Amino acid sequence: MLENVLFYILALGALISGVGVVRSRSAVYCVLWLVMAMCFTAGLFILLKAFLVAVIQVMVYAGAILVLFLFIVMLMDTQQMNAVKGAGWFTKVVAVIAGTTFFIALIAVIRTVRVPQMTAIHGVPETIGKVLFNQFVLPFELTSLLILAAVTSIVVLAKKDSQ
Repeated sequence: MLENVLFYILALGALISGVGVVRSRSAVYCVLWLVMAMCFTAGLFILLKAFLVAVIQVMVYAGAILVLFLFIVMLMDTQQMNAVKGAGWFTKVVAVIAGTTFFIALIAVIRTVRVPQMTAIHGVPETIGKVLFNQFVLPFELTSLLILAAVTSIVVLAKKDSQ
């Protein structure tokens, strides 16, 4: 009974903070809402008894990556970005069509992927480490390179405008 109540509280908090991320006008507040969403998600992992994943969620995502995002947001000139006027109706229609097409293509690709059966991983660090660094080492390293490239490009773009 208590687990159900905690689940609904954490899920509601995650949903509200997710809506806060999308609806926030300020980039700094958007990042802060995202930190809250990550913390609520970590709470959901704790309910699943995946304590290692919850700690990684808080330490890596909420602690490191979002702080890095916050520094990048503070480097950018948000006043100039907020001065840009809203998009016209044509741009909105094109965005909706492009988003719908992307979503349909994504669903089609997901339906064609066959995931191999794996043994259950119960949050033991040794087992997660073996699976991560044996079977999924390439996606893990590509993700780190993608994040590094994104952060570097944002810093370069922010510095270019200030010079």
